[in-house]
Amino acid sequence: MVTTPPDSRSTGPIPESLKDHQDLLDKLDRYASTVLCNEDDALRQSQLLRLYADEVGCPINERTAAILLTKAQGQITGVCTPRLRGERMDTTPTPWAWEGVIMSGTFNLLVAPPKVGKSALMVGMISAWHHGEETYLGQRLHGVCPKVFIVGTDQPENDWHTLFKREGLIDRDGNMAGPIEMLWHTGAPLHLTPEGIDHLGKVAELNPGSLFLLDSYHSCVSTLGIDEATSAFDGPARKLAEVLAPHKATLAMIHHTNKSVSGGNATNASRGSNALPAAASLTILMNWFKQPAEGQTQNDHRVVVKTQGRAKGTTLLIELTDEGFIHHGDGESVLAAEAMQEASDELQGRQADIFDYVCERWASGEFPCTTAELQDVAKCNASKVNRALRALEKKDLVRQEGQLEPLVSGGRPQLLWVPNTPSLESGEKRETRETNPRAHDKRRGYSPFSTKTPTSGGGVAEGFLPPSPGTPVELHRNGAWSNGWVIADTSKPDNIRAAKLGSPSVTIGNLRWDLDVRLCQSSPFKAESTNPSDLFDF
Repeated sequence: MVTTPPDSRSTGPIPESLKDHQDLLDKLDRYASTVLCNEDDALRQSQLLRLYADEVGCPINERTAAILLTKAQGQITGVCTPRLRGERMDTTPTPWAWEGVIMSGTFNLLVAPPKVGKSALMVGMISAWHHGEETYLGQRLHGVCPKVFIVGTDQPENDWHTLFKREGLIDRDGNMAGPIEMLWHTGAPLHLTPEGIDHLGKVAELNPGSLFLLDSYHSCVSTLGIDEATSAFDGPARKLAEVLAPHKATLAMIHHTNKSVSGGNATNASRGSNALPAAASLTILMNWFKQPAEGQTQNDHRVVVKTQGRAKGTTLLIELTDEGFIHHGDGESVLAAEAMQEASDELQGRQADIFDYVCERWASGEFPCTTAELQDVAKCNASKVNRALRALEKKDLVRQEGQLEPLVSGGRPQLLWVPNTPSLESGEKRETRETNPRAHDKRRGYSPFSTKTPTSGGGVAEGFLPPSPGTPVELHRNGAWSNGWVIADTSKPDNIRAAKLGSPSVTIGNLRWDLDVRLCQSSPFKAESTNPSDLFDF
């Protein structure tokens, strides 16, 4: 027998109880709209709706109250008119406040580990902008510096005073000066409560086009009890961005990284939920250029700044000194050179032998190597040599550079191989700023690999006497000092080159005294070791 299921919509009379319940829920919907129109505090809105529900005999929990208030808000706000097909779209280019680093009139999120110089970077940029500098750390500053409002709840007032004084933002009487109009600090905090966000919105309304620096997000929302791991973590940040947006205000918000950050990007490095970096138009990651080994101190104070978001990315290599930040140029070239050096240090066996020989031939007169030539070096057949070369090519250590045509007697063409030598010229560019003693002062002739104080002429720092060629030294490789090297070239004290003892054609350059290279602390000859990795120390 075939049966037809009954229609889910009953055509019979509606029960009186159902009508009563529908009327009751309609009352709750209307009352939710009334609450929104007469109460601004979000917590009180929820409580008022729940109290009314209790009075009419329909108790609701906090989650249900939030759903009803959201539904009422949508009915009040309505739907915005979309851009229709055939209408002209806004083609205004992305506005920058600080070229490539801070976008103007939108939400920027700066993510970095503690004590890397986040606040110092932003205060240095504000100072350069206020004093009429065209660039800061090599990146252009656009327009005139606006009024600045700092929500610095993460630091006490005296720490902010130290930063302001170094950057020339304190007058002779010790008063806060320059473009900074207001400063909240640990002693007088401002949190991103509804009242705090509303107050900042009113400040932005009275000062359109201003810059708001918030340091840090965690300190400003810690009193709200929001779990960092939840998607609601970005709620206060989004609300703040919404109230600032109509007034063309620029928001630069500082946030801490998680403990496991090492390179990567700001989205993955951001502590807590990824909802916060997703809310920003541009994310900026600051991190140490070289992470110290566990238990070691941070000797290399260079910092990499990377941007990622809805505009072009930028990579900078900078360093914080007692006078502020100095610029070591484009970070991409230095990062590439460092990655290649680390890859070459980890080579072992056949790949190490082949790479050493290719480097020797190139250093002798820029001579390329053929596969047949490398067979004698590696003492293996052409197939194994080709596999080793392809592996080195994937590590970006060697590259194919043409081929050697066969002789008249016949044979196959021989591929020619040369080592990759990344150019660091873009990372060595400097500007002369003799009249400006502030943080962003840069001098000519100062290598990005040097940790010494530059002189105005680009020479050796005062008190530094470079060792003579042939002096036994130790190199700092893979977190430890190893001997078996001698000085090869000190013509550029901030770019020392060392040669392997017994193999003068095997050299390593871009070394900095006392950081990458030092005088030999024991015999220059290596102790015998049974560790296979010690047999290939390059």
